[in-house]
Amino acid sequence: MKLRPLLPFAALALVPALASCSVFQKKEPPPCPPVYILGDAGTLTKYKDGKGRDLTDVEFEAEITGFQGDCKYDEKGALVEIQVSFSIKRGPGDADRKAEFTYFAAVPLFYPAKDAKAEFPLSVEFPQATNYVRYTDEPLVLRIPVKDSDIIQNYEIYLGFQATQEQLERNRQGRK
Repeated sequence: MKLRPLLPFAALALVPALASCSVFQKKEPPPCPPVYILGDAGTLTKYKDGKGRDLTDVEFEAEITGFQGDCKYDEKGALVEIQVSFSIKRGPGDADRKAEFTYFAAVPLFYPAKDAKAEFPLSVEFPQATNYVRYTDEPLVLRIPVKDSDIIQNYEIYLGFQATQEQLERNRQGRK
């Protein structure tokens, strides 16, 4: 009958061992997919219409300065929410105190599907007596249909301005 007092002790000894089982641990959520700002498309200089391309022809200069976001997972995959921030400087060629442009979020792994890229038009007004604005857009939401959270790192998201070929070439020349 000496086993009887040992039984509760033996049961208590199993508690730490069971606590280390994954059933009792909160599973850490998978990471969000990586987000990058494209170097060639991270800035934009918009000139007024015409052939002039000097300083007096600049309507505005814009830069994607950052982003913040989060992601959640459900049975359909990841829902990624991103808010993109911009710095916008008004140029001497601006007549209406507005900067109108389009930026994009792209997931190259989805290419050539139509859903590989989404475009977001913006119109930002410069308040009176200021020629510089910092602006954060409304959150954009992307659905990434991945079942295995371990491969979410392969679904890179790229942000950039929707630019003309001329604007991209100017950005590339400026980086050399």
